[in-house]
Amino acid sequence: MYELSRVRLYSIGPAGARYADTVLDLRGVGAPVPTPAPAQAEFFEDEPTGPPRRPAPAGVLFLENGGGKSVLLKLIFSVMLPGHRNTLGGASSGVLRKFLLADDCGHVALEWQHVLTGESVVVGKVSEWRGRQVSNDPRKFAEAWYSFRPGPGMSLDSLPVAESTAMRPAADGASGARGRRRTMKGFRDVLTEAGRAYPNLDVVWEEIHERWNEHLGELGLDPELFRYQREMNADEGEAAGLFAVKNDSDFTDLLLRAVTDTRDTDGLADLVHGFAHKLGRRAELTAERDFTAGSLDLLSRIAEAAVTRDRTRGVHAGAERRTRTLAGRLSARAAEERGRAGELAERVAGAAHAVTDAESGRGRSALVAAEIAFRHASLALTAAERAAAAQRRELIEARTLHSAWQAAETVLRHRAAADRSARVAAAIREAERDAAPALAARAAAATALVRALNTKAEEGERLANEEEERSAALQEAGEAAHRDATAAATEAQRARSEAGHLRQRLAEVEQETAEAVRAGWLDDTAPDADPARAALAASDAEKPAVAAYEAARESARESAARAKEAAAALARTELSAARAADAATAAEAAHDAEHRAAVSIGAEQRLVELLGLP
Repeated sequence: MYELSRVRLYSIGPAGARYADTVLDLRGVGAPVPTPAPAQAEFFEDEPTGPPRRPAPAGVLFLENGGGKSVLLKLIFSVMLPGHRNTLGGASSGVLRKFLLADDCGHVALEWQHVLTGESVVVGKVSEWRGRQVSNDPRKFAEAWYSFRPGPGMSLDSLPVAESTAMRPAADGASGARGRRRTMKGFRDVLTEAGRAYPNLDVVWEEIHERWNEHLGELGLDPELFRYQREMNADEGEAAGLFAVKNDSDFTDLLLRAVTDTRDTDGLADLVHGFAHKLGRRAELTAERDFTAGSLDLLSRIAEAAVTRDRTRGVHAGAERRTRTLAGRLSARAAEERGRAGELAERVAGAAHAVTDAESGRGRSALVAAEIAFRHASLALTAAERAAAAQRRELIEARTLHSAWQAAETVLRHRAAADRSARVAAAIREAERDAAPALAARAAAATALVRALNTKAEEGERLANEEEERSAALQEAGEAAHRDATAAATEAQRARSEAGHLRQRLAEVEQETAEAVRAGWLDDTAPDADPARAALAASDAEKPAVAAYEAARESARESAARAKEAAAALARTELSAARAADAATAAEAAHDAEHRAAVSIGAEQRLVELLGLP
């Protein structure tokens, strides 16, 4: 049989009654343990001075209303009676979930001490929200139970609820947990690792209610006892209220609860409750399923991208290794090149000394060469001055000779011109003597030509005048013929018009006669009333008009023929007149040309003298 020795609450409870890291210690105030079992002390713990003592048999917790008394009992019973239906006070299924915030990883640890041997066992519960988000979905509320036997490696004080836990016992009211709170997975990993390192801890981790209840029974902590205690504290009253039955039905229920295992019915109730909750959340679950499918697709792509990224990283790592190898080679090559550069620097220094010596030698050689060049230039200057004096003398002589030659050429040209002038004068005189008869004959021919041209021009003018007179007569005859033709055409048109009028009138007369006959005004039986005879008479009257029309038409045709002949004669006359005008123009042009030639001949005095003209 075990008694509650200590209670540790860490990061759990509602906002008004929250337990950050609280330890309720009931040890060392009861009767001594009859047969204590040997135990090894914890690290940094004082050696025991006597036999262990049992925890306090009773205790009183003074807190104001809302301070957390009921919360404490509910948390203790949540460890010993797992399941929302075993919550103290018959609260709703979500009351324990309200004790946990989003970032919390709540712990409720109970240390029990055996009344006979004094051995201790720690049972606890850890819970958190999956995804660090508060939700109404009970599946997102994770909880698990664990147990171990305190000893070297772990105890209630060194429970790994945080990343750093003090090894020495903390002072009263101070927490031994340091650093960031561990998650449920981190806590389980540390607890499991400690169990493997210290087998004497007997670490057990359970996440199923039934298996945890069985494990509590194996430890000697009967959950049924706590079920009765829960019922006795259902309304925070006395234990006598459990047996206060009012009728037979209440007694029967009490008896059945006492002798019947409620785990089957509780499981059925949990199943029905879970099924009802799932039905209520069907739409949400469907949306979550679709979201999960889409997320799975996207996560598959992300996984493929991650594989590609890993492959790329591998390629990058290989390239980095090759780059580092190349860098090492380049460093070695740089060291070698630096050595070579040092050698080259030494060679350059030696070459610089040689260059300096060469520069000094070149300076001396330059001075010697300059002196030699100066002396050579002086000698060359003297020789050049002598040559210049000789050339000046030669230039003066050449200029004198050139002037003489220039004067000789002028004299020769003058003499040649005088000779040519004499020869030309003699030739002109001889040519004038030879050309005198020809010039006389030419003058006579020109005079005869001018006279003939004048005669021809006068004859052309006379013919042109005659042709103009004839053309005028023909034009008058043509105009008269045209007038006659026009008059004949007018008479013919008038005759045709009269014939048309007569025909129209004849038709009208026939129509009027027919109408008069139909009306009875005329007697068509009378010999003189025959329309045919009247038509014949009209036809006989028409014949003279037609004959006159034909005569006028023939006269018009003859007039047109005479007009055509007159037009042809006029055209021939105009052509002859044009030809005569052209001949007169040509004669005038020839006369003008001869006149200009005569004027030009008369303008030359020598020719006038040669021709003997006045």
